[in-house]
Amino acid sequence: MNELVEFLRHNEVVLLFLVMALGYILGHIKIGWFSLGTIAGSLIVGLVIGMAKFDISPIIKSVGFGMFIYAVGLRVGPQFFDGMKKDGLKLVTMSLVACFTGFLAVWAMSDWLGFQLGFAPGILAGAMTNTATMGAAEGAISGGSVSLPQGITAEMAMGSVAVAYAITYLFGTVGRIVLFKMLPRLFGFDLAVEAKKLEATMSQAGDQDDPYSDYFSEFSAQGVRGYKLTNDKLTGQPLSKLQGHLPDNLIVERIERDGQVLDLKDDMQLEHGDLVAVSGHTSDIIHGPEVIGPEVVDRSLLDIPGETLEILVTNKVAVGKTLAQVGREAGFGCYLKSMVRSGVEMKATAGLTIMKGDLFFVTGAKSHVDRLTKYLGYGAHRTAVTDLFTLAVGMVIGSLLGAVTVKLFGIPVSLGSAGGLLLAGIVISFLRSRHPTFGNIPGGARAVLEDIGLTIFIVVVGLDAGSSVVQVLKTSGPAVFLVGLAVTLSTAVLPWLWGMYVLKLNPVINIGACTGAGVITAALKAVSEEAGSSLPALGYPVPYAVSTIVLTVMGFLILQIT
Repeated sequence: MNELVEFLRHNEVVLLFLVMALGYILGHIKIGWFSLGTIAGSLIVGLVIGMAKFDISPIIKSVGFGMFIYAVGLRVGPQFFDGMKKDGLKLVTMSLVACFTGFLAVWAMSDWLGFQLGFAPGILAGAMTNTATMGAAEGAISGGSVSLPQGITAEMAMGSVAVAYAITYLFGTVGRIVLFKMLPRLFGFDLAVEAKKLEATMSQAGDQDDPYSDYFSEFSAQGVRGYKLTNDKLTGQPLSKLQGHLPDNLIVERIERDGQVLDLKDDMQLEHGDLVAVSGHTSDIIHGPEVIGPEVVDRSLLDIPGETLEILVTNKVAVGKTLAQVGREAGFGCYLKSMVRSGVEMKATAGLTIMKGDLFFVTGAKSHVDRLTKYLGYGAHRTAVTDLFTLAVGMVIGSLLGAVTVKLFGIPVSLGSAGGLLLAGIVISFLRSRHPTFGNIPGGARAVLEDIGLTIFIVVVGLDAGSSVVQVLKTSGPAVFLVGLAVTLSTAVLPWLWGMYVLKLNPVINIGACTGAGVITAALKAVSEEAGSSLPALGYPVPYAVSTIVLTVMGFLILQIT
């Protein structure tokens, strides 16, 4: 055993990935429906192995946390700024209620119990499952932004942060998942029933007086056939008037005239004898001979090139409209496969309101997809290429912002590395949502950057704090756990009550907003399963973005007053 420990002391890379691998195994052991997850598993393994007292280079932890917090900024940027608009301010207040409830509770109880420096941000981070809070606190301590009491070293304070996080994180996760599933029931709501009611309401809102609102769904196009135009009622009509308004919900996909396939244009007029390829649902397309003319089989007419595209919503004309409105105005011939907001797939309903930064995954004939892309914003084929220049420059700018210190009322204040990198990521992702020709980072690449950075940071935190974990558990463990329990419960219940009685939110949206305000994606998945629908995700992105940012700043602030 001694030989193995000595080997690991001289091989940091092996130690780092060994802890990561063991943490992954531990984190994915299921007890019923519950598992710790990779982050909690890696922290526990790091604390246990760290009892052997390893000396890990601090640059590893800094790089890991830098990648993580910058990637978080890239993910939440557009939703954060959209939340500052009128329609999002209600959901922003959900975040503020949750964050300030946690902050004030930790501050008051830490002061009352006389906790050692470092416990407060660790409890706040663990009880609210926001690792960025811990990273901001550790950065402030290691960077000298906090005055250390006599007898307390920076290593001791950072150890307290990590151990308090580990003690409170477990109940912070499990407790809130269970509580968020129970809260609607305790107040007389059946989430599954409420989700069906909401979906029906949203669908009716989009379909009202609009028999063509299903053109944006896969239902409306399950076949393509060709016909020769003999119905003179359609001749002389511009294509812009026909698309989306042909009888039986048919859509013109291609026109062949005198042996030549024509490019579809809005002002193009159909002529008698044109060969017309149309798409539509099977039950509708069989009526083509009655609507257009006799059916024809022509390979050049029916061999229509298709396209699958990822479209980023950037145009103001589309923002604020419902999915049905977008489908009616520009979606005919395009079929929505999925829509993602802030990394969360949304339930596609006719009444769903479009926000800037939404991602549409659509398929259809190239001419139709091109039209929809022009209407929504910016289209890009799936690519694995990452803009490393923008990534690197963004992290440099964020690090420089974090190093700037200004004096407020004689007190030196700085964003710290956490705040600087988070702000840089938010600004760059916001700018990309408006000008998407630069800074491409595929969703998978961003997720890997976030996950690997966070796991590296957590592993090093655990290894560094391992030497003090037993002593902290003996002296302050029970008190830290009880404070964390109180914070976890209060930050779940009070936002729910605020959303229910003050904001008058639909219970499905309310519970989704509560999971976002609590920065706990696992709870969103749990309540979505409870509801049998992804509609709770409608309330999630804005509170999640705001709480992530506010709690990160609070990790620094709470050190200044405890």
